[in-house]
Amino acid sequence: MPLTIAKEQGVDLAVGCSGAKTCPISGTPCPGDCIYADVMQSVSLGIVVFDTARGAVLFCNRWARELFASTGIDLSYEPLSALLLPPPAKDDDEERQSVVQPPPLRLGARFVGHTVYCAGDFAWVFVRDITEKMRLESIAEAVESTNNLAYVFSAVRHELGNPINSVKVAIGVLQQNLESYSRADIADYLDRMATEVGRVERLLRSLKSFSLFERPDPRSFQLGPFLTELLRLMRPELEARGVDLVVVVEHASAAFCDARALHQVMLNLLTNAADAVAGRARARVEVRCTCSDALVTITVADNGVGIPAGQRAMLFKPFATTKESGTGLGLVIARKLLAAMGGTIAIDSVLDEGTTATVSLPCRSRGKRVSSHLPGDQC
Repeated sequence: MPLTIAKEQGVDLAVGCSGAKTCPISGTPCPGDCIYADVMQSVSLGIVVFDTARGAVLFCNRWARELFASTGIDLSYEPLSALLLPPPAKDDDEERQSVVQPPPLRLGARFVGHTVYCAGDFAWVFVRDITEKMRLESIAEAVESTNNLAYVFSAVRHELGNPINSVKVAIGVLQQNLESYSRADIADYLDRMATEVGRVERLLRSLKSFSLFERPDPRSFQLGPFLTELLRLMRPELEARGVDLVVVVEHASAAFCDARALHQVMLNLLTNAADAVAGRARARVEVRCTCSDALVTITVADNGVGIPAGQRAMLFKPFATTKESGTGLGLVIARKLLAAMGGTIAIDSVLDEGTTATVSLPCRSRGKRVSSHLPGDQC
């Protein structure tokens, strides 16, 4: 019987059905030898059952006992519960979750994953050896990181190499013709070199931005004042371009994120939208903020030229850009910053109709919708 095996290991397994005449699982008369307990003892999966009210281990199958014994862990309630169970709920906390999947544990040379199922004063824990899974994932991550680094280094080399080569050629031409060229010719070459150096400067600024806010400081803050200040900064440039900016924000909408990082993301999206509507009749950019139970959503929509289907797949690739003065890092940086704050970004576009960028972040409040617009007709 499973009870006898467990007692030989020094573990109290006083299961509730012990001595009962009817099986609590099948409802049939108890045959004496429990096939369900035998199955749990034989599977290649650790099963541990706790009685948290009495502070006792009710069941610990053979696979789990062998795992814990091999790593020197005592099979009594205190060490096992401290290792496997989530912290007890405090008086002011919400009721403990019925299903909890804590981070993997490292036991010696092994990695162990476990899932906890709570029901009243009892907790069932299923334990799995995920050492091989973690090893393969680590190898895959290393390969992916190496490939990504190779791609980025190649792109940086290309983006820096072109302007540097242009400057080098211009200097060589000037050195050979310094005595014969007019002041106007020399000034023209100097202007070309200044333009190429400017390209390098923009790229280096973008690379610096990529490393900003590596450790975001997320806090809950109201989006109304945040967007008001942001649009105050953007308004002169948009007005100069003849862009009608419409803003719709839910009253008291709040996001839980790093305001500095979100500011950079929004600046990038608004700049992209303004570039997309350049030269369009009735150029318009709309910023809309809505809040649900779980997420706050900010959309930046324009009625610009749109993005061809072939280019949409490259939107989040480093250095992929159609702008003459662009670096192709804006959206890459935006997605990186949002991911660090638990947010996402998606881009939808229809050629010759416009583009919509959707940012989703954790939401902390709900409210009534109010609207404002800068400048232009009523929305």
